[in-house]
Amino acid sequence: MIIDFHTHCYPDKIASRAIDAVGPLGLDCSFDGTISGLCASMKTAGIDLALNLPLVTSPDNTRGVNAWAAKNNSAPVFSLGSIHPDDPDPAKTLAWIKSLGLKGIKMHPEYQSFSFDETRLEPIWEACIEQGLFLLTHAGEDIAFKPPPKSNPASLAAFHRRFPDLTLVLAHMGSWGLWDEVERHLIGLPLYLDMSFVPGLVDDALLVKLIRRHGSERVLFGTDAPWRDQSESLKKVGELGLTDDEYANITCNNAAALLKLN
Repeated sequence: MIIDFHTHCYPDKIASRAIDAVGPLGLDCSFDGTISGLCASMKTAGIDLALNLPLVTSPDNTRGVNAWAAKNNSAPVFSLGSIHPDDPDPAKTLAWIKSLGLKGIKMHPEYQSFSFDETRLEPIWEACIEQGLFLLTHAGEDIAFKPPPKSNPASLAAFHRRFPDLTLVLAHMGSWGLWDEVERHLIGLPLYLDMSFVPGLVDDALLVKLIRRHGSERVLFGTDAPWRDQSESLKKVGELGLTDDEYANITCNNAAALLKLN
């Protein structure tokens, strides 16, 4: 079984706007941003399950985003929830997200304008730990925003040390574009790295080195589709020369454990 742990879908009525918004960034989208489009892409690529990562961009759309995520949280496409940094009652919101059957939340420092050293977000992290929700966050640079990024390996390592009981998944192998710092600060820590937007865009030898130094039991296959093509991303991972155990951990076992799949 192959699980793509990092994809993006939108309600049908707004999917075209989401796709159009990335046009100026020079990305060639691999499907139309809908769940049906993702399912077709998965079938072509030979991917069995995928995880959609919605994002709350304002406290006012918290209920709508998470209700839609819960409604679309079953095989072959599961979903995370999301919360905004300015949520007025994080404990209540995250308890509700847990009650919806969602296993974790997605956050994005650039789009939600926060950094991991802010004390105002501590109630969110504490509530995630209390509810047993994992956190998947964008990490490092984002082509839609000017550098420096609001997250980097040193700040993420410090955040992990402050909240060691929070299950943390860092997208883009820990911090897109900051590979020396990833090696220095993050590799080997008990947190997960997802591979989204990395295979084929980073030197294979570097990627294999990061995987093996960190441990394949804490690396997750992800594509960032539709911003990257699922078939091409999976093909690139298959060409890395990983062992069978490494490949199974990365493409299936770790994701299944985090999502509590049988």
